[in-house]
Amino acid sequence: MGNKLIAWIRIQELYKHPTIFYPFLLGTAITWSEAMMIDWRVFAISIVITYLLTNEAFISNEYFDYEEGMEMEKFGLRMKLFYDAPLLIVKQAVMIMLYAWLTGWNKRAFLRWAMRLQNLLHAGAGTKQICCFGVNPHVVWEMTGRCNLRCVHCHAFGGEAKYSELTTEEGKALIDQVAALGIRTFVFTGGEPLLRNDLFELIAYARSKRLTVYIATNGTLITREVAKLLSRYKVGAVIGLDGMNPEIHDGIRGVKGAYDAVIRGIENCVAENLYLHLNIVATRRNFDEIERIIDYGSEIGVYSYFIYNFVPIGRGGAIREYALGRENFKALLDLILRKQREVRAIIIPVAAPEYWAYALQRRGLHDRRLIGFLGHFIGGCLADKGMMYIKPNGDVWACPFIPVPMGNVREEGLDKIWRRLSSFKCESASERSQCDDCEYRRVCGGCKARMMIDHSYICPVHVHHP
Repeated sequence: MGNKLIAWIRIQELYKHPTIFYPFLLGTAITWSEAMMIDWRVFAISIVITYLLTNEAFISNEYFDYEEGMEMEKFGLRMKLFYDAPLLIVKQAVMIMLYAWLTGWNKRAFLRWAMRLQNLLHAGAGTKQICCFGVNPHVVWEMTGRCNLRCVHCHAFGGEAKYSELTTEEGKALIDQVAALGIRTFVFTGGEPLLRNDLFELIAYARSKRLTVYIATNGTLITREVAKLLSRYKVGAVIGLDGMNPEIHDGIRGVKGAYDAVIRGIENCVAENLYLHLNIVATRRNFDEIERIIDYGSEIGVYSYFIYNFVPIGRGGAIREYALGRENFKALLDLILRKQREVRAIIIPVAAPEYWAYALQRRGLHDRRLIGFLGHFIGGCLADKGMMYIKPNGDVWACPFIPVPMGNVREEGLDKIWRRLSSFKCESASERSQCDDCEYRRVCGGCKARMMIDHSYICPVHVHHP
């Protein structure tokens, strides 16, 4: 083989026996930490690194030629053994530890979250930063405008299809391009994605490309059979829940009986032991329900939450009065921080990158050099940084709340759009005046969507420290 290093690794054989494999890895980490008499932080890092070393992004079941760039043809595209390795391994370990420190996450709760390795593997695929809207990078495909609900806050006007939607073959071509870019997290959404007959064909195709897949759904159509299919393909279920009071949830979702249907869907996901994530849209109407939803999620084993600061666009433009005011927004940030300390799940704010600045403020941290360092791990607003939101007709947006097409996948390659999006700056006069001199810009950047639609926007946490 000369100077070539050919590695044959059959890691999937171990994945077939997770009841043996993961306890063995955990036992090794625990024994090591106890023997060395080191504290929980080092123990937690050992768990995270263990997960990363078993991640499909780093170890695959095919051989790779290191001398020729550590990549080869697989499933019709070029797949890398490592994604910016080995630095990404270290970066992810530091990232989650910094997040736990910044939020004051309870040690026991954090460790119980980290030890659910199958979910941790799913959540961290290819992650370079924790940001508003989750991981950087990731792709969301709004694959249909059709929906069986009429949510009052819907940014997508879900209901009837209003676009010439990408076909099955166009969807597969999109997935090919996402995989070729090295992006690992892919979300199918809508509308209601379960209304597309080819959904599971496309999910199977995405999984064959080694993408980590989620389905963002209203949950009402998840029967036990659907949950079994999601489990078969190892798909994470992202389900919207806006109240534990049926009247409030049904009122927001626009259809009577939506609450009962979504609870059945969630229970079916729990029964199949799916990765379960809850989306909560925070408005004036359901603010008092948010903590109840988080507590419900804790009881059933939810692994992660997105809490959306309601942005009044799409159908939501008709209910601007539901948007949180300055004091409500601060109360939301306080609630997220308090619950994050308690629960065995990670809570990420959406359309609220100010959360990171607020958490640092609460810790009394203002040093720009330290904040600049943290900015390598916590990215604030994800628009124009690491997200692609693809509309049913193929238009690509920087964020689902910023309706500015950066290109169309029917007209040009996704790689060109990705480069254009990365160089695009979604700036407004409000951002330039409030963010440029702010010490927290690297970890926040402000919500560009809210700045673009509300020219009177005032940052709720901005305090200048020279």
